[in-house]
Amino acid sequence: MTKQSLVALASLMMGLSACQGAQLNPPVDAEIIADRDYVVDDTELVIVTPSPNEARSLMQKARPLGYAVLERDTLEGLGLTMLTVKIPSDQDGASAIRELEGLEPGVTAGVNHAYAPQQTALSPTSPTREYATGMLRWPQPGCTTHLPIGVLDAKLVGPARLSVVSADFSRSSANERAMHGTQIVTLLRSPGMLRSPRIYHADIVSPTAGLGDVASVDSMLRGLNWIIGQDVRLVNVSMAGPYNKILDRAFANAGRAGVVVVAPAGNEGPRQTVRYPAAFQSTIAVTAIDADQQVYRNAVRGSRIDFSAPGVDVAIRMPARRTYVSGTSFAAPFVTARIAADPAMRTFRRTADVRSRLADGASDLGASGHDPVFGFGLIQAPPGCSA
Repeated sequence: MTKQSLVALASLMMGLSACQGAQLNPPVDAEIIADRDYVVDDTELVIVTPSPNEARSLMQKARPLGYAVLERDTLEGLGLTMLTVKIPSDQDGASAIRELEGLEPGVTAGVNHAYAPQQTALSPTSPTREYATGMLRWPQPGCTTHLPIGVLDAKLVGPARLSVVSADFSRSSANERAMHGTQIVTLLRSPGMLRSPRIYHADIVSPTAGLGDVASVDSMLRGLNWIIGQDVRLVNVSMAGPYNKILDRAFANAGRAGVVVVAPAGNEGPRQTVRYPAAFQSTIAVTAIDADQQVYRNAVRGSRIDFSAPGVDVAIRMPARRTYVSGTSFAAPFVTARIAADPAMRTFRRTADVRSRLADGASDLGASGHDPVFGFGLIQAPPGCSA
């Protein structure tokens, strides 16, 4: 895209609520433009409509203009119909979005952004102790699991596949090189954390040229919809990336349906603000701290950070050896586990209520009260936790 097209795209994304009826909350233009390269395929767009009829009407009008449908999905759990379409060769993304959204009321169209696991390289030296559960005042035998957990992440390998219901929504059949999904599920199922958790895992990550192992918007929505269809209302997605209005609309719908999503704030450093989907109001955003309760050096900052959890040199007991990992990716599952282990959460249907209960039991860090570094503070084991 040219600079002029990018500016047009940013302006288009900023003024959506009035023209589409969807209550979207995009960031400033500069942030959208800065993320212009985080796209899995710049020749395609993702479109969502509130009904199949509108999707059919849209494509009846769009096909004569050169648009081709690559995939079509009915996302019942999200209350949306999704189309992935090929842009005509004489169009750029911004003009195509403008044209498609003008053809049919209620349509939201956007680029297919990429979302990456929020982990850094493994620790070069092994720490001398495991600290995470002690910091959370988690009882040693572990806690009873009261809610099933959905996981949107990379492919599972080895024993992590056992006792987990899994489905593949990745864009490629190639095996991912990273162990990120396996590490997240292993952490949730580790001894002393949750007892016999029911986990529903959606593989949404694929190797992508120039970007590494990433999830796309369409694969994330397919995975999220499948998890909701399993009657799961608690979802961990340890991915982060750009603002995307398709995700904005879908995650808002999920929140209204009683789904609570936990996500990492991001690893792009203290000068960057919270990344998405963590930055959505319907999502619980988690930052990482170390054994000394200091914030992870690569963690982002911002008012949308909700809670802190261990995420630096966290021990994961992999089959061959104990591995130590760092990143806001690995802080998020501790918050997910905290929610799943709280019997009171079974009756909660709003993210705001879950956030409030977590805040009531959190240990304040940094500046008094909520702050842009630690949020409401360090989560603690729920009072109803039993082994």
